[in-house]
Amino acid sequence: MVSANPFANNRHADVLNVEPEDDAAKLRLCEEVKNRAKGAFQQKDMLSAEALYGKAITLLESIPNGKVEASLYSNRSMVRLNLNKVELSLDDAKKCIAVDPTFVKAYYRKAQALTRLNEWDEAIATAQEGEKLDPSNKEFAKLVEKAEEDKAKDVEDKAKLKRDAQDVRVELHNASTARTPPVKKEKKEGEEEDTSMRGYKTTSDGKKTSYFHTDISQEAKELIAKQGFGKPQKLDAPTDEKEAKGGGSSWNQAGTFEEKNMKKWINENFPEALKGKSFDLPGEKGGQVVVKDVTDIKGDATITVARGKRKHMMDLTFDVEYQMQVNGETGSGKLTYSEVTANDDDDFEVQCTVGSETPSALREVSDAFVKSGGTGLQPIVTKAIKGIIATFKTQ
Repeated sequence: MVSANPFANNRHADVLNVEPEDDAAKLRLCEEVKNRAKGAFQQKDMLSAEALYGKAITLLESIPNGKVEASLYSNRSMVRLNLNKVELSLDDAKKCIAVDPTFVKAYYRKAQALTRLNEWDEAIATAQEGEKLDPSNKEFAKLVEKAEEDKAKDVEDKAKLKRDAQDVRVELHNASTARTPPVKKEKKEGEEEDTSMRGYKTTSDGKKTSYFHTDISQEAKELIAKQGFGKPQKLDAPTDEKEAKGGGSSWNQAGTFEEKNMKKWINENFPEALKGKSFDLPGEKGGQVVVKDVTDIKGDATITVARGKRKHMMDLTFDVEYQMQVNGETGSGKLTYSEVTANDDDDFEVQCTVGSETPSALREVSDAFVKSGGTGLQPIVTKAIKGIIATFKTQ
């Protein structure tokens, strides 16, 4: 059987698995755990640091009338930011403030988490609260400045997208209204109808014909026939196709609006690039987590050429299905990626779901080595996705 503790083979398993019965033993163990947590953080072992700080919090909470130290929540908030567990980091920062409203670092952690969640106004307000507690701390001013810059950039990006969409609508409207039909003139009683505006005219012999028709004399007709004009001619010279502005089609030499749907390319390349990506589980018993398929790809992917400029647009949601194999047991699940765009500055939203038939022990393995954005399968998949996007932007 696989151990129910994903850290069973961790070097800190001796303290993580201990459950002291008396309060004095709990306090001694808590001090040991806190020291190890600091060391794990310094060695950038964030998963161990998160577990150790969590162990210290649990120990203190289990002591009657015991008081959890605010610094433990603040430190775990910092660790979870490093693991990209932003919502959990925000929760810890709030708990820290609830325990000790004067704990300055908690306001900084909370503001950091809110900035990553694009909650800029609340982030700025939180940083300003922290600055009131510690006016000499220059980091709060820097955080406020960054939040304001990110907010302004987001507003400008949305405005630009709106302007681009408006430009497209205007171009399409102009194209559809370029040939407005002429206003029909009402015919008065007794007045002969003027057909010239309809493209017809009356010839000298009283017949109606095309307005652009030209009468040709018999002598001219014989000369034209003799020279061979008017007969189909073969063109021997090849046509010269020029490259369109912005990389559009050859017929679009002016570089006006053109859009190419790349969804088929996405549907073929995402599964091809991600299938088989794997992570070997640590420990003596080993095991592996591997991507089996990419399914339910939804959204848009297009390449547009507008006014000679080429743009790559993408907004996708899809599932990355994975399988776990540890010591003869198997489990499965999926990573749901959303808000996958072609913008290098955008972070993906990732949600991990474990299959209902997965054993409980493997569920904890999934939490540690799939759900985590800091280590395991997820960062491998995310890196591969960014590689696909880079290739897409060369198309």
